[in-house]
Amino acid sequence: MDIGLLKVFRSVAEEGSISRAAQSLNYVQSNVTARIQQLEQELKTPLFYRHSRGITLTSAGQTLLEYTERIINLMDEAEKAVQDSPEPKGSITIGSDTTAAVRLPAVLSAYRSRFPDVEVHLDIGRVEPLIEAVLQYAVNGAFLDGPVEHPEIVQELIIHEHLALIVPQTLDYQRLSSIQGKTLLSLNSDCIYPVKLEEWLREEGFRLGKVMQFGTMEGLLGCVRAGIGFSVLPASYYDRLTVKDGMCCYPFPEGYGDILTVFIRRRDLYMTSAFREFMQVLKERLPEGIPAGGEF
Repeated sequence: MDIGLLKVFRSVAEEGSISRAAQSLNYVQSNVTARIQQLEQELKTPLFYRHSRGITLTSAGQTLLEYTERIINLMDEAEKAVQDSPEPKGSITIGSDTTAAVRLPAVLSAYRSRFPDVEVHLDIGRVEPLIEAVLQYAVNGAFLDGPVEHPEIVQELIIHEHLALIVPQTLDYQRLSSIQGKTLLSLNSDCIYPVKLEEWLREEGFRLGKVMQFGTMEGLLGCVRAGIGFSVLPASYYDRLTVKDGMCCYPFPEGYGDILTVFIRRRDLYMTSAFREFMQVLKERLPEGIPAGGEF
């Protein structure tokens, strides 16, 4: 089986269409069709169902796709290993959810000043897509609210965080009942902070009210200042804000607002010298750093 055939097969599987795959690969459509037919003849089994809406994988095709991903990633890893050098160079891609990103500038600044030949890409996103990006080797690793449990993922403790209520100054906050009936402003649907707030509310005999979701931290904080609702964020994030006008911070009581920020990577990821040095800078620059045991 030729690696080129497998790359064409993967593209067709991802696109769900011969024509779209041809456009993506910059091939003529007949070339893609011929390569898929060649692969099916070699394996003596159909890989796709053809229908009016396009094509979908057969069970054999689904099995082959799983192996194809592993083969192509292994080839990429072999290339990186051969080209790697003791002096870090090339590029790394680091993912982060929105709140964890507040701690990254100091780390990235220290890393870039020490290793200027390495190009660093930062991918800010939501938890589930970032986990998938790690699993698909699209990013070297990602900072997330943890823990993250997956057999193919290694997670390393970066720092403990403590949550706080971020309320508008117009809200006279005295106790938890002050936010009863108010709108919670949350970053996204997979954010763990509302879950922690619900635990606290439930213990106090209250229920979570309406939730309004935001795609960016800037929009969320703007609505807090405008008095539209309140939010839950790490106290450390609030402390680092340069503009706090219109907002107040009230930490959760002990035992309710503790969360972990973890750094995750694939267990089988090839550690280039550039990525190894990034991990070293993490140990040096973050307050708690990665424990001596590493994985936990």
